[in-house]
Amino acid sequence: MRRFLVLLVFVTQFFVLSCAENRENKTKSTVISEAPPVKVIAKTDRTKAAVSQSIIYTLSVQHVPEIKVNMPEAGVNIAGLRITDFGENGPVERDGQLFYEKWFKLQPDIIGTYIIPSMTVSYIEKTGDKKELKTPQIFLEVISSLTNEEGEKSVDIIDIKPLQKMERDLKPFILAGCSGAVFLAAAGCLFLYFRKRKKNSFEKRKPAHLIALEDIEKLEKDSLIERGIVKEYYFRLSEIFRTYIENRFDIPAVEQTTVELVPEINRLEKIDSAVKLKAEEFLKYSDLVKFAKYFPQQAEIDTNRQKIVSVISETKEEEKEETK
Repeated sequence: MRRFLVLLVFVTQFFVLSCAENRENKTKSTVISEAPPVKVIAKTDRTKAAVSQSIIYTLSVQHVPEIKVNMPEAGVNIAGLRITDFGENGPVERDGQLFYEKWFKLQPDIIGTYIIPSMTVSYIEKTGDKKELKTPQIFLEVISSLTNEEGEKSVDIIDIKPLQKMERDLKPFILAGCSGAVFLAAAGCLFLYFRKRKKNSFEKRKPAHLIALEDIEKLEKDSLIERGIVKEYYFRLSEIFRTYIENRFDIPAVEQTTVELVPEINRLEKIDSAVKLKAEEFLKYSDLVKFAKYFPQQAEIDTNRQKIVSVISETKEEEKEETK
């Protein structure tokens, strides 16, 4: 009996030791088994979207640093959806693995069903063998903006109300018309006032012949002839005479040439022909001095000045006696 008990204890210990060894071997096999060298994930943030919503498509890869991975150009294979933005993150190393991803912001324009095709990621193992991994296709459904993701009609969109007839208030238009009429009447009164004032000031203006004679007197006091400035003297004398003709007969004499001015003077009916001849002779003579470098003698200068004074005296406007 004692031998039997010893044998039973020995068999039990042997069985326990065998189980522990098998468990240790299993644990070791679990630790030794390696994770896949490359892992590829393709996903979208939503599979059903409205036309106004965007979809984010992400293609990410996880691999060991010793393996070279080639990511595909996913944007070329995406058809029917507009790529409004894109970017990439990584590679970043975590726990001995490299993480790298590309993302694309997609915008649907037309209602319907779309397929993002399978993407192929190629890599080269440590042994030099080239392998590929393919992602599954992703199906997308694009619905109308008027319906939600369950296909029901959106309740936040309110129908357009029917047209309503609005009563037009005519008071603003009447007030605006009255204001415009008052403004136009005031503007007309101001215009007539300033026009009459200008006419009165014109009537009270000093006669043209007095202005011309005073200017000639001032010219003589400047003693230009005595100082030998003959050309300047004739320029000013000619301008005084032309200004008189312009103010007296309303002819643009200052702006006209002698060739243009002489016919204008000859057409004046109230001037004697002898006076017209004196005016023509002076204008032509002054042009010789001003532009042809002719240097006149003192006697010629006095004669020309007397001609101007004579023309002014014989063509001056008769002064009207003021009635009190």
